[in-house]
Amino acid sequence: MVANQPIERPGSSDFLVNKLNRQQRQADEQGRQSKYPFIVSHSGTVDFAVVPRPNGASGAAVLIYDGAANLVLGSDVDVGYGLAQPYIQVPMYPTNPGLIFNSSGSFASYYTGQVQQLNSCFLAQWRMNNSWGGAGAASVVESYVKIYDAVTGWNWTSPTVQAPASTTVSPGVLTTCGPYSVQVPEPSIGNFFGVDIFSRVVSGGASSAIAVTPVSILGVAFSFAQGWFAGTTSP
Repeated sequence: MVANQPIERPGSSDFLVNKLNRQQRQADEQGRQSKYPFIVSHSGTVDFAVVPRPNGASGAAVLIYDGAANLVLGSDVDVGYGLAQPYIQVPMYPTNPGLIFNSSGSFASYYTGQVQQLNSCFLAQWRMNNSWGGAGAASVVESYVKIYDAVTGWNWTSPTVQAPASTTVSPGVLTTCGPYSVQVPEPSIGNFFGVDIFSRVVSGGASSAIAVTPVSILGVAFSFAQGWFAGTTSP
């Protein structure tokens, strides 16, 4: 026969000991659930980590590795929000398919793109082609990049780059613009962004024109972007 389990009497020593043990187990479980810093590794190689930001800054860094100690996804430890890794490239397309050259004196978008902004900063580098019309004054062209948060209304415009005067007919003269960068406000993280490259002809003879094309239009980490803030205002 199996002996009956003793009944715990309220107020007895067994009852109180068991109650304290249950409370301790609950406390231990809660402590394990909120353990910080939290690191998962194998054979001494870190795979996943939630750790404090460096230099005593508030907040945490979330880091995911590929199993070989290479960081593949991580939050931006420098600013405390947004991604530092990976950099996210914005797909860019002709604003009006088939129209490449702008011969107008008014600024117009000739390349456009859309992206969900996940990185803490944004960087733009592009090229413009200054094509002289073959007659009259030398052609001068200029362009800039604009990004805008469709949710909050925040926007940023890069410095306007002006190409040197040219009397070179098609294929024209190439000028690399940027890179220029800006820190994105924290409320814009995860929001829908629009990106446009604007261009115009400042002066030149008939048929002078400008064409633009993107090189690097992407979200980046603060550590990478800070070298190209170019006097722009960070939030």
